[in-house]
Amino acid sequence: MAGNIIRETTIEGAHGGRIEVDAGQLLEIVNIEGKQVCDFFAFSRENIREFLSPSHQRSVIRRLWLKPGDKLYSVLRRPMFELVSDDVGTHDFSIPACDPERYRMDFGIDEHRSCRKNLEGVMSGFDIPYEFLPDPFNFFQPTPVNADGTYGTGTSPSKPGDKSVLRALMDVHAVGSSCPQDQTPLNDHNPSQIQFIVREE
Repeated sequence: MAGNIIRETTIEGAHGGRIEVDAGQLLEIVNIEGKQVCDFFAFSRENIREFLSPSHQRSVIRRLWLKPGDKLYSVLRRPMFELVSDDVGTHDFSIPACDPERYRMDFGIDEHRSCRKNLEGVMSGFDIPYEFLPDPFNFFQPTPVNADGTYGTGTSPSKPGDKSVLRALMDVHAVGSSCPQDQTPLNDHNPSQIQFIVREE
């Protein structure tokens, strides 16, 4: 049975949010309406320069998908989380966050919301240069690799209420961006809410 809720926050579609998680607590990443990608970032509260690192994750586990029991690693190769349970099983940690330049280059749109700018805004009090912001773990994002080495695409397969549950292995600032991408089918052209729930185990 899930433990008591300690704190929670709802992240509006196309926006970002942050929640504090202590070592040993569970973080639920909940897809409220379904078909929504959550760009996920985390920073050690002891050392803000230690953050969740997709490139180190790939190096440590030697594969491109996550499964329950996997640990999620920092830039110092220390485990920050353990994936306890997962309703979706489709996540990505090879693609960077969307940013303003992506929308200008690919779609000719200026001033579009983006996951990178959401992260910058949420972490604005920590003096992290924009260029040094880390890449995300893209929960609920399909990124198939084709036989010729190219990336495929698609719509997030998550259903309303689907969630991934992480156990924090250190005290962290956990950040989510409800991906603003509405120019492709990724979020069904309709960015929607993500919820973070912190529970005692």
